[in-house]
Amino acid sequence: MALQAPPNSPRTNRRSRRPVRQARLKLPRPFLYPLRLLIVGVGVSACIGTILSAANLRSVPTVTPPDNVTSQQLLSEQVSPPPAPAPLPLKKPLTQLAETTQAAIAADSTLDASLLFVDLDTGEYLDVAGDRPLSAASTIKIPILVAFFEAVDSGKVNLDDSLTLTQEVIGGGSGGMQYKTPGSTYTALYTATEMSVNSDNTATNMITELLGGDAVLNAKFQQWGMTQTQLNNPLPDLEGTNLTSAKDLAHLLARVNQGEILSVRSRDRLFRIMGATSNDRLLPQSLGQGADIVHKTGDIGSIIGDAGIVDLPNGKRYVAAIFVERPYNDPKGKELLHKISRQFYDHMAKKEIIQAPSQPVAPETAPAPTP
Repeated sequence: MALQAPPNSPRTNRRSRRPVRQARLKLPRPFLYPLRLLIVGVGVSACIGTILSAANLRSVPTVTPPDNVTSQQLLSEQVSPPPAPAPLPLKKPLTQLAETTQAAIAADSTLDASLLFVDLDTGEYLDVAGDRPLSAASTIKIPILVAFFEAVDSGKVNLDDSLTLTQEVIGGGSGGMQYKTPGSTYTALYTATEMSVNSDNTATNMITELLGGDAVLNAKFQQWGMTQTQLNNPLPDLEGTNLTSAKDLAHLLARVNQGEILSVRSRDRLFRIMGATSNDRLLPQSLGQGADIVHKTGDIGSIIGDAGIVDLPNGKRYVAAIFVERPYNDPKGKELLHKISRQFYDHMAKKEIIQAPSQPVAPETAPAPTP
């Protein structure tokens, strides 16, 4: 039976199946040949550019970091190091005073001294072998204390952080924390204060551990420009392996005084702690009445040292750092330190008095209201 188309199926028109030719746009011959040349030129340029790019890429050496170098290390190496800190404003050497000081040192062949005193207002200075590296004794606690407060400013350490005393950090010599029971806890601020005020060696070892150890602190000292300062052993370090110089300590204290390294709040707290130093037998003994000092001493028998900032009644301020090498516990070493320090103090005391700017005085009682 043959199939029939549906009754409503439309008939197929054979003519409609032929493709309809679209009209082509014919360009005049004068425009056709330049257009073809333009297309060919663009294609050739693209090919040449690709070939040159490939050649340049092959000529660039490929840098492959060693397996033991992390991307973080590579990034840190690419960053330029921070600029070196500005040195102390050493503007005018006190030549005559230096000759007097050198004569006092040479008067006793069993003694030697290294010192740097600087007028922080004028830049006048007294320097006798100030850059000579020496055993730091407990003056090493000055840069450690500065590093502690820098860590506080950066948020790495909180003043009320709890530190636990361990057997490993207990050190002999000065300080009473060595007699405490291991496992005892103290706040970070209390420990740092004991390190400076009472020169507690155990507290110093605890703060050193808190800040990351000798290597971390030594890197920090170098960053501050303290090229002769190095922490090599835990306190008390009676062998004198921890090193510094009068110049390094004076440089650091001057920078802190000028508002560098520490925030104003931490600087003020540091100076209050250094102002409470219990040992007043070195620099303080050579100052006149009415003078104030913030300082830290050091003494391992064969060498004594003291470094600090002195305020005079006339408004002058200077930084002082001095070490005296001597026969073990020889009192003549202390006498020489006093003599040198007093000579510089007298020089500063003779300078013109700096008047503090007048401040309005608040009335003792509030004025009566105007009717």
